[in-house]
Amino acid sequence: IAGAFTVSAENFRRSTPAVADDASGWGVWSEAAVSQALASGRPVFVDFTAAWCVTCQANKVAALRTNDVASRMDELGYVRLTADWTNQNPDITKILAQFGRSGVPLYLIYRPDGRIDVLPELLTKGIVLDAL
Repeated sequence: IAGAFTVSAENFRRSTPAVADDASGWGVWSEAAVSQALASGRPVFVDFTAAWCVTCQANKVAALRTNDVASRMDELGYVRLTADWTNQNPDITKILAQFGRSGVPLYLIYRPDGRIDVLPELLTKGIVLDAL
């Protein structure tokens, strides 16, 4: 799988927008977006990613962007947000550091009761579905 995602980081920096694809059901991360969703009682899944991150791209294909995961997130009322660290946004860097990470991927599930679950760096559909 990794070979399919081997592309230069410089090409990604030039060609990849810093916003999520709204058609995919994923919005753009901000701390305010997380707070707003939680205030409305909805759980939040945040994908801290970068276009040049091979592991991140593999996890999207293998787990995060699958129909099974999307359907289950919809059933459970999840707000899905993408935190794009392609150009090393300092707000995202701050969150990564809070969770002991120096880079991506980082996958967080914020729950309305205040819990935050950290998923492993390598994902499968089963891992994500179990965590939801």
